[in-house]
Amino acid sequence: MNPKAEEKRKQRHSLTLLEQVKRMKESTQIIDVVLVAEGEKFPCHKVVLAAFSAYFKAMFTCGLAECVQREVVLHDVSAESVSVILHYMYSAELRLTNHNVQTVALAAYFMQMEEVCNACQKYMMDHMDASNCLGIYYFANHIGAEDLCDQARKYVYQHFAEVSLQEEILEIEFQQLMNLIKSDDLNISREESILDLVIRWVKHSRESRLEHLVELLKQVRLVLVSPSFLVEARKRNTIILCNSECNDMFEEALKTIQLSSHPSLSLRYGMETTDLLLCIGNNSQGIRSRHGSYADASFCYAPATRKTYFISSPKYGEGLGCVCTGVVTEKNDIIVAGEASAVKMSRQRTRNIEIYRYRQRGNHFWHSLCTTELRELYALGTAHNDLYVIGGQMKVKNQYLVTNCVEKYSMEQGTWRSTAPLPVPLACHMVVTVKDKLYVLGGWTPQMDLPDEEPDRLSNRTFQYDPGQDKWVEKAPMKFSKYRFSTAVVNGEIYVLGGIGCLGYDRGQTRKCLDAVEIYNPDGDFWRDGPPMPSPLLSLRTNSTSAGSVEGKLYLCGGFHGA
Repeated sequence: MNPKAEEKRKQRHSLTLLEQVKRMKESTQIIDVVLVAEGEKFPCHKVVLAAFSAYFKAMFTCGLAECVQREVVLHDVSAESVSVILHYMYSAELRLTNHNVQTVALAAYFMQMEEVCNACQKYMMDHMDASNCLGIYYFANHIGAEDLCDQARKYVYQHFAEVSLQEEILEIEFQQLMNLIKSDDLNISREESILDLVIRWVKHSRESRLEHLVELLKQVRLVLVSPSFLVEARKRNTIILCNSECNDMFEEALKTIQLSSHPSLSLRYGMETTDLLLCIGNNSQGIRSRHGSYADASFCYAPATRKTYFISSPKYGEGLGCVCTGVVTEKNDIIVAGEASAVKMSRQRTRNIEIYRYRQRGNHFWHSLCTTELRELYALGTAHNDLYVIGGQMKVKNQYLVTNCVEKYSMEQGTWRSTAPLPVPLACHMVVTVKDKLYVLGGWTPQMDLPDEEPDRLSNRTFQYDPGQDKWVEKAPMKFSKYRFSTAVVNGEIYVLGGIGCLGYDRGQTRKCLDAVEIYNPDGDFWRDGPPMPSPLLSLRTNSTSAGSVEGKLYLCGGFHGA
């Protein structure tokens, strides 16, 4: 028998059984138990309850009085949640809403229905926002849902500037608010937000909360608040004016601010800014590493503090199968491009370039931004908050053709359009942005029969693209024709480091791994030699850099040491 046909037959059989049992429930046929919640009765079948719930299975097979009882009263379980769970048992449809998800989760927890509990937690994660994250956090903490609790806590801290403006935060208890505003990890840029929150929280239920005002104000870093805001806050709020201890705290803060321009109190997380090096992990296959699976990790490194901060990988879940290249826009959006994961690709008819953006707001971290026609060995650039996919290699009738086409994606409009093509076809080139202009460097130019063959002709040419004029202009060439090099911009100049190449225009001369550093000055349109690297170095991928700059210093991260 055909396995697929047999599988379909079994599916039809299961659906028929489910439908018949559902009809029997609706017509109250062969009913052998009635659940009672909040006085409302729900006729159903013991076998169905026992099939889905370990709690009911134990109840109906224990041999005690519950086995023969016609009615089972469920205490502390809402009627709505029982209705939702029974509908799920009989139809496979779990009707969750923001209003009922927590009561359904509690009922499922009580009934020992792990699948429903997990579905409720996933729903809360997927629908988490500034207006409900605090409630989710305290709920998850109450039922011991560690993953959900951790996710909600991170969301609260990361988006506290928004969370502090919501009505939900005005309903939390005194100790809960104290624990929040004590933290250094709140992502807020101004301490005024904390002071305003404390005042609003107390005024929300003045009679019962006024006694906590002084204790809460002690957690506010008043010396970080602007003097004008302190004066206005005291003037406009009688709860402060009428309390001598609060007045003294404000006066002391104003004096401290006047005497010192650098308060000694520690800043909160969101008040500090620093430049970071960003490393996006990729497939570790073929790359030997002492750290094994860490080749997939994505992290930021702060040179000033020498601290490393891990971020989620764009390869998690059904994200990218591999990361080919990436850019950071002028608005600090992190963009990566690559190919879809195997799971996602199995559902697609065609392969595309998949482009993902790191979501700085919300709890999904990476999300799909757009897709475009598949090509390989392309360059990804950005200017004026637009993305550019430049050149690369496309497969046409079993041949790989190097292209000069350039596609532009507007992140504001969400649309693609073609722009002026490169002056020559290029692959394995690099692109950097300086003063809102794109500079394309190096790479190779010819057609190849197979993508893994050594390229026939390397390029040392430099091209500048002006988005305003939609025009390419050739600039001074590099000293070496090369590819697999790294690039970075330091103090307005372009640094080109290492790679594989040859001196001058490529006429077939011997190529070697390079330790050379070339520096391009866009204003003067000239190149100069930089200090050579300690050893020849190649970038791990042909179209992404292993270099970056922070505060005028150049950093090289990883790569292959050439011979």
